[in-house]
Amino acid sequence: MVKMSKEVMDIFNDTEASKVMATVDEKGVLNVAPIGTLSAIDEETIAFAEVFGGKTKENLEKTKKAAATAFKMPFEGYQIKGTFVGFQTSGALFDKMNKAVKETLGKDIKRVGTIKVEAVYSVARPEPGKKLA
Repeated sequence: MVKMSKEVMDIFNDTEASKVMATVDEKGVLNVAPIGTLSAIDEETIAFAEVFGGKTKENLEKTKKAAATAFKMPFEGYQIKGTFVGFQTSGALFDKMNKAVKETLGKDIKRVGTIKVEAVYSVARPEPGKKLA
């Protein structure tokens, strides 16, 4: 696995940044969803709280492939590509993310998913698409 730099972790942890995640099903059909809860939990892992469920969950459980982008203006952002590790329905990470979502959306989460980072790319100038790690 690769390690995210402080700058990459900071933007994934920025509550003001826009965040999306792409997954793919077994037939190669892509799905992209806004996932505002995406965050870096350490240099090699991002996590997200699942509030609604659906296609993202199904795809991750079947193919384990994910790409996520976090960006904000003036344009700064990063994309990670990685492998889905699994879902948690209890524990410290679950409790932390459930509390944050409850405070902002007034909803409890269903589970927390984790993804091991395998590549990091810039999505902003001066070199959009440049592989960073």
